[in-house]
Amino acid sequence: MFSIKVHNAMEPAEIQALVARVFILLESKLGARGATLQKRLGYVQRKLPGRIWRAGTALVEAERMAENPRLAMRVDRHRIERATEDMERFLNEIDVEAERSKRRYNRLAAIAGQFLLVTGALMGLLVWRGYV
Repeated sequence: MFSIKVHNAMEPAEIQALVARVFILLESKLGARGATLQKRLGYVQRKLPGRIWRAGTALVEAERMAENPRLAMRVDRHRIERATEDMERFLNEIDVEAERSKRRYNRLAAIAGQFLLVTGALMGLLVWRGYV
């Protein structure tokens, strides 16, 4: 038999390589856990903008299609490469140290706010009971 080469199709190894790059970035930049790309995307779903989330789901779909050689030929090269570039660009822009310090300051601000609230309530109670 003869084979027809589709110009826009991707080889399964190419798809796996693109998925592996995003897989590693999700863990290193966002701390995503999971054995598959789909599980890691589910772990960080709320941290990703909609456009990046859709790019990730396109990669998950391409990874699933790459398991079958006939379906792998149907994967749109431009769509998957664009999705990978979008995800890599977004993930590479994340400064891990800045995110950690932001979380630390947010925790401290929450504790300070709660302290002020409790102190104000205590002072109000003392004034209301006539101790101050």
